[in-house]
Amino acid sequence: MKRNSRFSFALILAATATGLFSCIKTDPNSPGYEYMPDMYYSIAYRPGEANPNFADGKTNQPPVNGTVAQSKDSLGLINFGAFPYANTPEGREKAILESKNPLGRSAYHLAEGERLYNVYCIACHGKEGKGDGTVVKVLLAKENYGLQPPAYSSEQLKNISEGQIFYAMHFGKGNMGSYASQLSAVERWQITRFVQTLQNPVATSDSTAAAAADTTAMK
Repeated sequence: MKRNSRFSFALILAATATGLFSCIKTDPNSPGYEYMPDMYYSIAYRPGEANPNFADGKTNQPPVNGTVAQSKDSLGLINFGAFPYANTPEGREKAILESKNPLGRSAYHLAEGERLYNVYCIACHGKEGKGDGTVVKVLLAKENYGLQPPAYSSEQLKNISEGQIFYAMHFGKGNMGSYASQLSAVERWQITRFVQTLQNPVATSDSTAAAAADTTAMK
């Protein structure tokens, strides 16, 4: 029993001495011993760090010329890429004439378009696209009529093209800012599809019914 007690005491004394001596530094700038230093000092180059392996000496390398960023959603649809129309009057006119909705007229896209419209657009444009959303009603109560959007079924908007609708969401229009940072390209095209049903509800009722009957098309 005494022997075990002496061994334990000696072990404690050795551990204490080791701890005390390990704190003594001959170099005041030395960090001492470190456990698994690779966890602190990465072998890999960090972003923004100088890198002698490249001609320009930078770790962050630019994409290859002509590279277009792309991302696909759960359906495998491309969410963003190059939008070939500039934010200029000329670019807008080209988009109106050339830009076409790449999505099919399926019930899925129409339903998603309505869902997203109710999240991002209904506050100003209203449930039926008449420009009477809750935000607008507050402004009208204060006799601020300058911010009321026209109805989609009005003479001003009922004949605008799908490219024009998408262009407005991409760059913004009038008092409406751009939604390019909040909605993917697929989502904006889905909203475009739904907005078209609000432009002329009577004329689109048949096509809407056909889309609703299409339960298999997902693209």
